[in-house]
Amino acid sequence: MVAQQTLSDQQTLSDGSRLGQVEPRPYRRRLPQTLPLTLDGMFTSIARRFPMARAVQEGQQHLSYGEAETRAGQLASALVRGGVQLGDPVVVHCGDHRQAVVGQLAVLKAGGVCVPVPAASRGARLDRIIEVSGAQAVLCSTVTRPFWSYRCMSWVLDDPATWSKIAAQRPDPALPRSGHTEAAYLLVSDTDCQGVGGYLTDHRAWQLALSARIRRAGSAHDGVIVHHPPVRRTTLPAMWWAFACGGTLHVPSRYDGFTCSPAPKRKAAAVFGPDEYGLLLQSPSLASHPVPPRLTVLIGGPCPRTVIDRHFEVLPRAPLWVEFAAADGTMPWTVREFSPDNPWPEHPGASRPVPGVHVQVVDPAGSPVPTGQTGEVHATGPALPYGSIRSADGACLAEDTAPVLASGRLGRWRRDGTLEFCGPASVPAPAARPRNP
Repeated sequence: MVAQQTLSDQQTLSDGSRLGQVEPRPYRRRLPQTLPLTLDGMFTSIARRFPMARAVQEGQQHLSYGEAETRAGQLASALVRGGVQLGDPVVVHCGDHRQAVVGQLAVLKAGGVCVPVPAASRGARLDRIIEVSGAQAVLCSTVTRPFWSYRCMSWVLDDPATWSKIAAQRPDPALPRSGHTEAAYLLVSDTDCQGVGGYLTDHRAWQLALSARIRRAGSAHDGVIVHHPPVRRTTLPAMWWAFACGGTLHVPSRYDGFTCSPAPKRKAAAVFGPDEYGLLLQSPSLASHPVPPRLTVLIGGPCPRTVIDRHFEVLPRAPLWVEFAAADGTMPWTVREFSPDNPWPEHPGASRPVPGVHVQVVDPAGSPVPTGQTGEVHATGPALPYGSIRSADGACLAEDTAPVLASGRLGRWRRDGTLEFCGPASVPAPAARPRNP
């Protein structure tokens, strides 16, 4: 379980060469390190207690907590020896989930910032990621390495020569170098929003979001299921939810086109994006291969009423949680439970803010509007991204105070204290701005 939180303020590894001098990035946060727990530290604590437990089940292959911890430590040491400095962004673009998990853990242990990239990303999308993040190193697989050959230095995680070189080196005794209030992830947006190209989240925000999800939806010790290749936005909250509880991340195998479903325990939870889940519920295979009722969490934009209706038609006894996550698409702003006892509430679009998030409905001037009136939904708080990256020059817009993030969605407060979403805003959401300018 996640520990209780207190809110206080162009070479490969195989040639043995170093990454060279990496230009320092402005992604480090210089705040008091009052809470020691980090994402990689949380994983380490589980690995020490249950080294043989399965962290990832990918088709017929698996990765144990102990193996993941050992490999991540070796890779983190190699990253540091190779020149990765504190706060440096490192891209993780792997062909399977097991490699992606090891890569992310290694970057965090080395004190770097993970820049996860979906396995299917190609061409202009990769150019944008490099432009926004400024990353000069990538952890990849054999299938994804060709796309990075002329962009930045690549370390191939499924190449035996890579691990032969890493295993021959002694672990760095200074690891881990991660900090609770240091950046953990940089999530690059598909398009700019008034100059903002990506969002930074620290370890604290992830821990707060995990703690809140466990309190409301329950422990994921039986595992969490995802049905897509690595590493999409919904993969990250699903993965860390499972790891926080010592559970298994169940994923399909890439060798079956990411269509082969694993066979997790009946009580394993499932995490999807609303659109992804809507397509899955329309699949003809559900009629011939019914699935057991299980807790389902949808993370992303507002969930259409048709998806909620279809969920309870297919799984009438399965609870459904809908988490609205704007900006980076992983950290929830509001949440709503749909239970089998009340699957069709009067206002399905209404939800409540999650702990660590302060939501406002504002007019075009940024002033709060009265209850019942419509405005754009904004939010701030320690459980949300603490800063953004400007695409034009890679400048970090982080402040010591949490920024106010715009959702690009209209909403209004209801008299019962819930927030009802009313559709997209008519103008693009503004860039994140300081809470106290």
